[in-house]
Amino acid sequence: MTRAGRRIAQSDIYHVVERGAGRRVLFEDDGDRKFFLEKLHDYAQDNKVSLLAMCLMDNHVHLLLKGKMDDLVCLMRSLNTSFARHYNGKHGHVGPVFQDRFASYPVEEDAYLMEVVRYIHLNPDRAGIGRCDNYRWSSYAAYLKEHPAKELEDILDMFGGRDAFVAFHSEDGVEVGLTDIRVKNDQILVARKAVSDGEAVDLARDLFGDKFSTCIASMGKADRDRALQKLRMHGLSVRQIERLTGIGRGVIQRCKV
Repeated sequence: MTRAGRRIAQSDIYHVVERGAGRRVLFEDDGDRKFFLEKLHDYAQDNKVSLLAMCLMDNHVHLLLKGKMDDLVCLMRSLNTSFARHYNGKHGHVGPVFQDRFASYPVEEDAYLMEVVRYIHLNPDRAGIGRCDNYRWSSYAAYLKEHPAKELEDILDMFGGRDAFVAFHSEDGVEVGLTDIRVKNDQILVARKAVSDGEAVDLARDLFGDKFSTCIASMGKADRDRALQKLRMHGLSVRQIERLTGIGRGVIQRCKV
């Protein structure tokens, strides 16, 4: 049966998931994890792909990668081949190490990107093996370094800085997330959480004051577009923003998030 073609992200950002063959353990020890990460960084650099987030679990891996699909495929092919040789040689295993081809899910909106970063980092919490801030095999700690990589610094800015990043990964942060991410039959399912009209008004007031409608409408174009983007990032629909601000739907839709 012919495989379905991969969905291409306009953003060039993908949530990549791969599992051990037959859901078997991929990493027998820390040496395996270190080898995988070393090769991941090497091949990412060779193929001009940026690593935005990652988490290594016992039998599967989550990666958030930015790059052209052809380059990403080359990276993953080289990484999987190299790791399979290492694993089979070290542990006396025979046969495939990874289950089929890796899965890739486009990440287009900034709000969803933030949710995916958190989802990846919270894998150890959900599995009951430890808190994300104490887990060695994810990129969580890399975001909190004094001088993180430029790509991570840009994502931190989306969160609003380190304190907001940490808060967004907390239990309270999960409750107020804008999307709900679930895995079913190895597929990533995403549902956007609805913001009620009452919540929309409260959010607009918190962000721009009691006279938010007049405030936003009277801004210059650049500031107004940033304000509209911020409302979209907080989960307000185009129709809600139109009703609250009196700004035309077309103007709001052109403000991408």
